[in-house]
Amino acid sequence: MGESTLQNQITQSLLIDLAEINEHSRNDLEKLVNSNVVITGASGFIGTWLTLSWASARLKYKGEGKLLLTSRSPDAVWGRALAIDAKCPVQRIASDIKNFTIPEEFHRGYIIHAATPASASLNTDDPYKMFNTIVGGQERILAESHRASSRLLFLSSGAVYGKQPPDLEKLSEEYIMVANSDDEISAYHEGKRAAELQSDIAVLRWGTHVVTARLFAFVAPFLPFGAHFAAGNFMRDALQSSQIIINSGGGSVRSYQYATDLCSNLWALAVRGTTGEKYNVGSDAGVTIKALAEAVVRNVNPEAEVVITGVDTIDNTSRYVPSIEKVSSQLKIQNHVSLDEALKRTALWCQQLGDGMRYE
Repeated sequence: MGESTLQNQITQSLLIDLAEINEHSRNDLEKLVNSNVVITGASGFIGTWLTLSWASARLKYKGEGKLLLTSRSPDAVWGRALAIDAKCPVQRIASDIKNFTIPEEFHRGYIIHAATPASASLNTDDPYKMFNTIVGGQERILAESHRASSRLLFLSSGAVYGKQPPDLEKLSEEYIMVANSDDEISAYHEGKRAAELQSDIAVLRWGTHVVTARLFAFVAPFLPFGAHFAAGNFMRDALQSSQIIINSGGGSVRSYQYATDLCSNLWALAVRGTTGEKYNVGSDAGVTIKALAEAVVRNVNPEAEVVITGVDTIDNTSRYVPSIEKVSSQLKIQNHVSLDEALKRTALWCQQLGDGMRYE
């Protein structure tokens, strides 16, 4: 991807979003941009947002810290950081997380562990590899964070809870998780569950500073439109065609947090989260998949139509909504962006990119 393409992805609307994060997270960011920060999985959706947010905040608050990005292909996100601030002291290392070593100059800082395979196809095609990638990467990053005397924020998943009971409105951190190890496609969430156990052991045995964020669902610029995310798929359909296809009855319930609120949550947890604790991160405003599609039409392309091709059954209908009371009450943070506003902002970013410029 060329330099001009990377610069063009830093649209005016995106700069406004980054300024909003700076405003809502000023105290946390002023500490982080004067520290050395490592982001693993930096080229992914969350890693990209955290990178751009840190670069924007360092420029605004004249920080003295440095940023290290690592992933298998970190060049693109590194270029985006420099598009925010050409003098940003950001370094990159192309590395498999299972072989990653934190340079000494980045010791005694912060690590955001966002490296994880979120591929639905890998979970189906090679669940053993999926599980081992998560657990092997966690083993490495825990050892490295302990060696570096750094504070680690581990990005886990709300999938660790297993299937949400239909009569349970929201999943709290105290919900007793039900293992599903007899189903091979559960490799992703069982891997995340095992990684949380690894973290607990590191906290108890080594005194490693680990905070865990259990992530739910999001919508924002840089969300892959061709992946297994309903919001991204619906956005793609609304922008590129006249129909949004739902292959069920649309009764499943999800919730979606915008990236500015996501970043504010994660920065707060990195700086102020309690060692050893787990926190849900997401929106607690549930919406059916059908209502999500209708919201995309309303905010993205009023000319599109929602086409439902299936029916809801016990097997294909589910609920996946977190309680965010813990993170809200303990860290005094809240979500500011509604679903309608999130969809509008994401569509605006796509429109500002122009034809052929949408993020893959």
